[in-house]
Amino acid sequence: MQLGHCRFDIGKGDLINQDTGVVWHLPRAELHVLTLLVEYQGKVVAKPLLESGHEDDLQLSSASVSRAIFTLRSFLGPQYETLIETVKGQGYLLRPHRARKQSDKQWLKALIKPLQILLVVIALVSVLLAVLWWANLATDSDGQVLPLSVETVTLTSGQQVDVILYSPSKTNNELLIEQSQQLIQGLQLCPVTIWTRVFLSLSHDKQVLNITLRGDHYGQSLIRNLKISDLRQPKQFVTAQWLETLNICSTSSGQIALSSRSRGGE
Repeated sequence: MQLGHCRFDIGKGDLINQDTGVVWHLPRAELHVLTLLVEYQGKVVAKPLLESGHEDDLQLSSASVSRAIFTLRSFLGPQYETLIETVKGQGYLLRPHRARKQSDKQWLKALIKPLQILLVVIALVSVLLAVLWWANLATDSDGQVLPLSVETVTLTSGQQVDVILYSPSKTNNELLIEQSQQLIQGLQLCPVTIWTRVFLSLSHDKQVLNITLRGDHYGQSLIRNLKISDLRQPKQFVTAQWLETLNICSTSSGQIALSSRSRGGE
């Protein structure tokens, strides 16, 4: 069964992204909901039917059905999430997915000319940037910003996360290194996380710790920037309580709780 750029293998209970090759073995709720939507494709499937258990399985809650719809749409991606339509007060409907042929050709023809112009502009900008880069390299070869350190953290599942420190100086970085170790200890307790790289740096007056988290969720890039200020001595930017609030072990973008923190002197 084709659903956008994904193929649903009903027998195995797998939803396969044919663009990336990612295979998602559907959990019970998602498998039950998608199977019913496919079975009644083009028709509204009432919520009570979606909440009913499959054969001897227990019934699903309304929240479980809503969560299953959300995760299915997320996997289909923004381009095809509208295939699953919410019919207010009734249930959900899976729209038929038809291959577009002639309309696609017309759309492609209309796109070619602007695309050609865009490619020319990109080429010119690339040449200009290359010239500027070489000029900068020739005049200031020592101006490149290199990380102070890069440490790869292995989680309990085997997933690896890079923790990268930046500092304008190679000396007096004990505080930055100490805070990075606190964060690494929190990461090591995670079985898995959506974050793949974490960047840390301190302000010049060492009053603010900057943290940038980068990751990936169903093929979509994620980035979160945090600033933590602490006016106390000794400083404790990263603590176990704050990491729990941050939910650094998050495996879903919907579970992320991010906040900036400011502490006054005590």
